[in-house]
Amino acid sequence: MQSGQVSVPHEMVKFEHDASKDTVILLESYHRSDSLEMPGIAPNFHAGAAIWAAKYIFTTIQLLLLRNIEVAEIDLYLKDYDGEKSSEASYSADLTLRFLPDLLKFGSGLSPADPLIAKLKSTAEKWPFSSVGIEGLTSQADENILAHPSLRVAYIDRIIQKKDVTRLQHTNEKNLLKEVLGIHQAKLWPDLSLILNEETT
Repeated sequence: MQSGQVSVPHEMVKFEHDASKDTVILLESYHRSDSLEMPGIAPNFHAGAAIWAAKYIFTTIQLLLLRNIEVAEIDLYLKDYDGEKSSEASYSADLTLRFLPDLLKFGSGLSPADPLIAKLKSTAEKWPFSSVGIEGLTSQADENILAHPSLRVAYIDRIIQKKDVTRLQHTNEKNLLKEVLGIHQAKLWPDLSLILNEETT
């Protein structure tokens, strides 16, 4: 999280037990620190979502590096989130799930039809707050993002920073973008007017 570097074992790790107390403390500490950079008041910490995402990203790195796992095993290692989605879950999962776009870029040498890449993109579709900037996604803001002031602003900030044109196919994203940019549109996203005009013609 601080250096952008990671070390993982050369053999797959199976997370069969609950996360240790130290893991929860570490993720909650990161949540407190990250919350200071969020606009307004960030959603509260959701331990279940944070732990799931940390395991998911850790396992994804292993799968990208090792490449010796049978296709049928991918779903066994990369399990979908089975908790209730909420603003708290979206933000807490994002503490580590935000690295998913970078991991997909890292695996760009793999075929788009590769089962691992397909799995990662499927997960990215379900977590719109964390997947901004990934090409080819149809993901859009869900109610967990739209209903929370902090997530809503942070989400649009990410779209602007990454110039994610794909997200502008959706009405909610367009409206939020216009609301945030206002008179600063020409400075922050000079080509935006042209892009929006192309989509309406």
